[in-house]
Amino acid sequence: MYKLVTIAFLLSLISCIKQRDEIDVTWNINLEKPVDKQIYISGNQPFLGNWSPKSILLEKNDSLHWSFTNTVSKNTLLEYKFTLGDWNFQAANENGIALENMEVITPKKDTIINVNIKNWTSGNQLQEQGQITGTVEYIKDFHIDGLKDRDIIIWLPPSYKTNQTKRYPVLYMHDGQNTIDPRTSSFGVDWQVDETVTNLIENKKLQEIIIVASYCTEDRNADYGDTKKGKLYRKSLAIDLKKYIDIKYRTKPQKQHTAIAGSSMGGLVSFMSAWEYPEVYKGAICMSPAFKYEDFDYINTITEDNKKDLILYIDNGGKGVDIILQPGVEKMEKELLKKGYKLNDDLFVVFNKKAKHSEGDWALRFPYAIELFFKK
Repeated sequence: MYKLVTIAFLLSLISCIKQRDEIDVTWNINLEKPVDKQIYISGNQPFLGNWSPKSILLEKNDSLHWSFTNTVSKNTLLEYKFTLGDWNFQAANENGIALENMEVITPKKDTIINVNIKNWTSGNQLQEQGQITGTVEYIKDFHIDGLKDRDIIIWLPPSYKTNQTKRYPVLYMHDGQNTIDPRTSSFGVDWQVDETVTNLIENKKLQEIIIVASYCTEDRNADYGDTKKGKLYRKSLAIDLKKYIDIKYRTKPQKQHTAIAGSSMGGLVSFMSAWEYPEVYKGAICMSPAFKYEDFDYINTITEDNKKDLILYIDNGGKGVDIILQPGVEKMEKELLKKGYKLNDDLFVVFNKKAKHSEGDWALRFPYAIELFFKK
């Protein structure tokens, strides 16, 4: 009987601790005018659909009022938008201009967030913000046992089709749907790596390179994290995908001609990929990398490692999610300096306090980063 009472007490205590660590967040959506479609919330957490535009459906209270409630850990940064099930139709101001990502750091008590939506973007507006420049090819449903199939987009440099003997360096990228084609990008705005690289090549500032960009899947957090599945994903890029690309395309397969790049969790996995496979990659471009956030701290896992023969570019902004990520960037910089890396030699760190956690801001920093690796 004593044991049962003790167990009951412990379970009750655990429940109380959980309740103190979590709160309920409710979004109340107030529309200017009714819509004939469903309304969804999309954001940076799994319960917000990991930025899927048609995953988390709101509850319709009446024609002008919708709502959504979820339990969230305290002090969690939530970044989110509202859509009609497609990024071409997202919450906008009275002029039809898409609203920027909304943000909130969850407080210590249950909270209600009221959002007024006056309009929605039109179906064609976002598609007009960019286009594919140059020649691209696709690998559909690239398969690796243990991972979800994913598409790969390959951008080919200007002379690739005409100079049949020339071989090219390769940049591998994550979140491929956001890198080149605005029609597949999460918010209709891509990194514009095709326009950037084309411009740099034409101005003789950059070598002609091939870009291989792997799309993410619904398992993005696991694939890009320090997990068992993440380890398999990094291996699949460094070995399986690279082997496929080196056979099918005229690449320069050596380490000094191969780099990897990504942002946010993609910035983290770019660092991990280069760190685990320094014989494959020259280095990594890590934009707004999620080295440390909430209870996760990747830097602690490499403290006992020796310096690797790599060039590392790390940057971050000063707004939104990047505020949460900045302590991790600073801690990683200190750790790498301790290992013997030298600033502006084999370690480059950039901070832009005006920049947000977005494709548009990463696109602005991309030219400087890519020149560090493939300058002509």
